[in-house]
Amino acid sequence: MRIVGGPSSPELACKVSEVLNIPLVAVRTKRFPDGEFYFKFEERVSGEDLLIVQSLYPPQDSRVMELLLILHTARNLKARSIKVFIPYLAYSRQDERYLDGECLSSSMIAEILQQLDVDALYTVDIHNEKVMNMYKIPAYNLAASGDLAGYIAAKDLKDPFVVSPDDEEIAINRARYAAETINTDYDFLIKSRDPYTGEITTYSKKLDAHGRDAIIIDDIISTGKTSANAARMLKEQGAQRVFIGVSHALLLGDAYKILKDAGVEEIVGTDSVVNELAKVSVAPILARAFREERTV
Repeated sequence: MRIVGGPSSPELACKVSEVLNIPLVAVRTKRFPDGEFYFKFEERVSGEDLLIVQSLYPPQDSRVMELLLILHTARNLKARSIKVFIPYLAYSRQDERYLDGECLSSSMIAEILQQLDVDALYTVDIHNEKVMNMYKIPAYNLAASGDLAGYIAAKDLKDPFVVSPDDEEIAINRARYAAETINTDYDFLIKSRDPYTGEITTYSKKLDAHGRDAIIIDDIISTGKTSANAARMLKEQGAQRVFIGVSHALLLGDAYKILKDAGVEEIVGTDSVVNELAKVSVAPILARAFREERTV
């Protein structure tokens, strides 16, 4: 097997190469003056098993097109097998039409990846786990919440506990896994989102927060409003410090300021998104999945 690093994730591809002890394939990329993407394998890939690493964080449309061109090239050059590691799998919010006439972009992404002969998909904390059912190939949703909680818990916390800012089953399971990793308890808040305006409401709930350090575990932070609501509630109920562990720290616009103003001590993200908050790598998470797969 050989590792191929896409232009969104060259450093992550290097880390994956190191933890799996699998060599990288040399590639060349550039942008033409009009913005179109150019890709070239600098080594022969015919007959090779490839693992392509490309996260689809903003600008998502460009990242998706880059990935598709890499996959198309690998297929045309007759790679023996193609697996993809897409830590942040964009366009994975909807598994059904909630409003008449809506597009199902998650279904389109699944169809195209499969048409390009992808043999297996690995992602991290997909926003809607039901989207995984759209894939007819092996598709694995890996969890980062345990690694995030472990990183934060190493900061000498006082009686820490874990909170999910969302009451959906997948969000609660992330919080549960994080809490089990650091041997503590967890709870969750109840929120709703208006399907037309996107406005978020977090409902008041009594939490066992007084005098404790809290870790909010989330999958994606875009505007920061959901986690900010949770942080304010925790501080109002006497939490000493509030940390956030987030798998995909997009933090668009004023999101960082919104979270800090809500009393958040520190935001810890993974390298699924390249920014200064990427303090936990998802490479070891993929490595564990590979080793478990090989022992089955």
